[in-house]
Amino acid sequence: MRKLILPLILFIASFALAQAQNLESILEAHYKAASMEKMRKIETIVTSGKNMYSMAGIESGFTMYQARPIKLRIEAEVQGTKLIQTYNGEKGWMYAPAMGISQPKELSEQELETILNQAEFENPLWNYTEKGNTIELMGTSEDGSADHLKLTNKKGDILNFYISKETHLITTIKSTQLMGGSDQEIEINMKDYKKVKGIPVSHFISTKLGGQVVYNITIEKVEYNQDLDPALFEKPDIE
Repeated sequence: MRKLILPLILFIASFALAQAQNLESILEAHYKAASMEKMRKIETIVTSGKNMYSMAGIESGFTMYQARPIKLRIEAEVQGTKLIQTYNGEKGWMYAPAMGISQPKELSEQELETILNQAEFENPLWNYTEKGNTIELMGTSEDGSADHLKLTNKKGDILNFYISKETHLITTIKSTQLMGGSDQEIEINMKDYKKVKGIPVSHFISTKLGGQVVYNITIEKVEYNQDLDPALFEKPDIE
């Protein structure tokens, strides 16, 4: 029995080591392809484009301002009315008359989680151990074209990343969230990567909820390291 146990232990150990080495090689290729070292030198980002809400058939233009470390402002025009979300690094606000929010309202902790995810400059795969995240290599996508990585953050939330074996860029992110009393699968697909100052940026992002497309984002312009007024990220000043 002992003679059988030792080879089994060695096999398991060698398999685990091979998996870890494979995971690191996938991440290294992704970091290089995504130009993460260049992204570290970016201090501000201004992104503009259009949102298409598929189920409602509504299109809106938007501009998103980001500044390090984590500051955000989103301006959108929805059916002739303005929507503004801001976060100054400590507090967040929303102004949305079309939703009945006629004066800037401070965001709750739960509402802030969504906006904070958008404020991050780098995706969660970068420096994941420093952020308290863990990553496992789960295999590949069904068609074998992408590597499947499972990320668990320090809160226990799980994100499933699919990284193209050809481009080494993220093509899909899947997660599950509790909505309306039941778990719903959210799938984000990223296509049409174009380089902006050497950094690849997805210019078409589609979001599915429960397998149904709910909205598409088309990026029209991305600008890096613009001078941004700090007041942009404070409570919206409504005239």
